[in-house]
Amino acid sequence: MGTMKTGVPLKVRMDGQIEEIDCVSDAADFLQRWPLERRGHVYRSALNACSAAIAAQISESDAMKVFTGFARVTDILEAESGPAMTLEPKTVQSRMPKQGRQMPK
Repeated sequence: MGTMKTGVPLKVRMDGQIEEIDCVSDAADFLQRWPLERRGHVYRSALNACSAAIAAQISESDAMKVFTGFARVTDILEAESGPAMTLEPKTVQSRMPKQGRQMPK
């Protein structure tokens, strides 16, 4: 796998399944499976952006921005909360007291 990761994978929904898109080739693959009847101009611009990035005409992160816009417009984007949401304050707290407080033996 020689693809550059662009940080947090994008989570999108297709037919009730969550998919993670973390590089342009993932995005292009996803767009190729997109239902024909839902392919509008936003779809085409996303596909063009992915093709351009694969051909190294634009940067991968620019293409991913366009794809993210497409996912937002088509309402397939899963809540794009990064780690902030998954790490609830509780879990952070429970990990902290190790050094300070002695655990009861």
